[in-house]
Amino acid sequence: METTRKELVLAGLVFLALPLLVEAGLRISGAQFEPQLYEPSRERGWTLRPGASGVVSGETPQRVRINSHGFRDRERDWEKPGGTFRIAVLGNSWTEALQVPLDRTYPGVLETELQGGACFNGRRIEVLNFGVAGYSTGQELLTLQQEVWKYKPDLVILAFYPARDIANNIRELNNAPNPEQSPYYVYRGGELIEDSAFRDLPSLQPRQIGLQELQYRIDDRVQILQAINALQRLGKLRFATAEARDHARKFGVDDLEYSIYAPPQSAAMREAWRVTEGLLVLTQREVKAHGAEFRVVVLATRPQVLPDPAKKLELLARLGVPDLSYADERIQEFGAKQNIPVTLLSPRLAAYAQTHHVYLNGFNDHNRGAGHWNETGHRVAAEAMAGDLCGKMEPAGKGGLE
Repeated sequence: METTRKELVLAGLVFLALPLLVEAGLRISGAQFEPQLYEPSRERGWTLRPGASGVVSGETPQRVRINSHGFRDRERDWEKPGGTFRIAVLGNSWTEALQVPLDRTYPGVLETELQGGACFNGRRIEVLNFGVAGYSTGQELLTLQQEVWKYKPDLVILAFYPARDIANNIRELNNAPNPEQSPYYVYRGGELIEDSAFRDLPSLQPRQIGLQELQYRIDDRVQILQAINALQRLGKLRFATAEARDHARKFGVDDLEYSIYAPPQSAAMREAWRVTEGLLVLTQREVKAHGAEFRVVVLATRPQVLPDPAKKLELLARLGVPDLSYADERIQEFGAKQNIPVTLLSPRLAAYAQTHHVYLNGFNDHNRGAGHWNETGHRVAAEAMAGDLCGKMEPAGKGGLE
């Protein structure tokens, strides 16, 4: 009996000591795990965690830090410095841009490109990055209403990525990792209004959010928990990717993103376009009501900037379309009708990629042409945006957009 008691005590001590030994081993080895960059939000579904930092390695290893206000940007004061022209950029993962250093994201490069330019009468330029991965146009509108106006921007740019943004604007097509947690806008009685049903989710109740934030703070200090959570997030991402493929097959395409290169064939895509265009109008009204200027910048999609013409022709034949410009042209035409300035990046980025025979997406031989923009893609996009903005600026006087 005594031997059994001693064995149980020893086993208990080993059980208690093992996690400590593993934790010590992880710290000594310098092991790094994907940081928890996002947290649940009753207002927008999810947001970036203020002050979160670490190395992400989804496409290429990159150390990132989220500022104290919860955006992937340097620290910004709400109060705008005198003599400053502020530009707020709304967008999703293409704007958040975890794949490249902060100063080489297109908002960062745009700020440098515009600094001291004659088109802004030599004023100091600030370009604030409000991009959050997975955000729909509706979430970007909520971000504008809830956060952006604190910074008193002079110009609001909606960075629109049509290959994701259109589908993500309705519940049936949203292929974000957590679509059930996303706010949506729906038409009721001919009026586009926010559907706040997502706020009833158990995970978005104040007590649950508080517990989740406490867990994140503990996880930040315990590497074993970081490792476990990193594995869980990887599993969720793979599941979401598989679901996205199934979603695409349901609508008769290899990839739901390809559906934007032709007029919508399904009722769901027609509704997605209807909601999207309604959201652009709501955003324009919101910006005008605050005395700022509004502009939509349509980001170039992956197929549009392939440097190999043969690959692009092969895709056109497979999709049965003459070109990849349907979404671009529709948004531009809609903008013209609604008096919304629209900048298309695809022509200039495609020309650069083919002229220089370079991929603007991907970071190595294994993912060339896939994933998000690399540093070259961000730089060329920023240069195109800067040229377009300066082309629309008054060289004298107040210096506002025409």
